[in-house]
Amino acid sequence: MFQLLLLFILGHFIADFVLQKNSMIQLKKNQLHKGLIRHIATHFIVMLFAGSIYIMVDGGLTELSLIKIITSIVFILITHYFVDWAKESIKKKNDNVILNSTLFIVDQLIHILSIIVILNMTGLISYSANDITSGILQFLFEGTETDHFSKFLFISILFILVTSGSGYFLGILLRDLGPNPTLSKEKYSISDEKTEIKTSYNEKGEEVNEVTRIRTEQFFKDSPKNVGRYIGMVERVLIIIFIVQGIPHGMTFLIAVKSLTRFKQFENKAFSEYYLIGSLLSALIAMVIGYLVIRIL
Repeated sequence: MFQLLLLFILGHFIADFVLQKNSMIQLKKNQLHKGLIRHIATHFIVMLFAGSIYIMVDGGLTELSLIKIITSIVFILITHYFVDWAKESIKKKNDNVILNSTLFIVDQLIHILSIIVILNMTGLISYSANDITSGILQFLFEGTETDHFSKFLFISILFILVTSGSGYFLGILLRDLGPNPTLSKEKYSISDEKTEIKTSYNEKGEEVNEVTRIRTEQFFKDSPKNVGRYIGMVERVLIIIFIVQGIPHGMTFLIAVKSLTRFKQFENKAFSEYYLIGSLLSALIAMVIGYLVIRIL
């Protein structure tokens, strides 16, 4: 039954990150309940598919177990609806970056916990809090021995987290730090202000300082839609590959390549700080997940 738990968690992340497009996110902002119903419908289809895979893999599934799986899916989706409703309601009242980032993490933890609790309640799995705690600690510090299919499911979950999941999270966290995107379609600007002091002497030989503030605004053609997010996904996947293969110094190559594409923008302090924070956070996420991949393998 452990494989069923992994399949449901994988299905959750696929529906939440891979299949949830910006249009659905916007619909939830404008028409909350309509957007949530469409989102839950996507989860229902993915969860049914995940359950079907488990039925094919297990082979000896009874009719009672099938009823339990369907019942679990229904209760998981009901819980998912109300958790997302609460999250969106809080976000509408306070659109703070730190709050939204925290809500993102808490929301995902509650969803995973609800899957575990509901599967326990229906008798499809049997894990106590102590079992889960000891299992997590053993996994983190000793690794785990599982069958090849479970390893595949583990790796698939981590792959979605390091690509789409991390992309969503970083987009929320860095929302207010990026360049100004409101100029016009496919363009953005980077503003900067410098103070110059010019010293001269008047007719009496007295020193006179003239303070001048110079504001500059550079305009750049933006990359095609979502290209930056895809670059970040590829970067994090490569970092994991470097870690698993024991060549972490390969990350310096990635940093050099990324820096070349943004060389001109680095003249602006705000942009360089935004770029540095984003790159460091992205690399940190990839290294943490790379460590988890090593524990699985």
